[in-house]
Amino acid sequence: MNFPMQYPIFQLFYWLVNTAGLGGIAVSLVGGGSVLAYALTLRWISKGAQVAEPETYTFPTPALHEHPPE
Repeated sequence: MNFPMQYPIFQLFYWLVNTAGLGGIAVSLVGGGSVLAYALTLRWISKGAQVAEPETYTFPTPALHEHPPE
């Protein structure tokens, strides 16, 4: 195995993943947290797209459609 097992943190991870119950719990927590973060990010994006307030800018730019050229 090409893994630096002399470090205690890697020994802990190896023990955690190779223990059937604890490894399953760890994988479930990491996987569940990833899916939850993905779902919350999509919800945040969809709620931001449905905001009724107009877009405001700190200064007018020529790229805006309503802005007359100077």
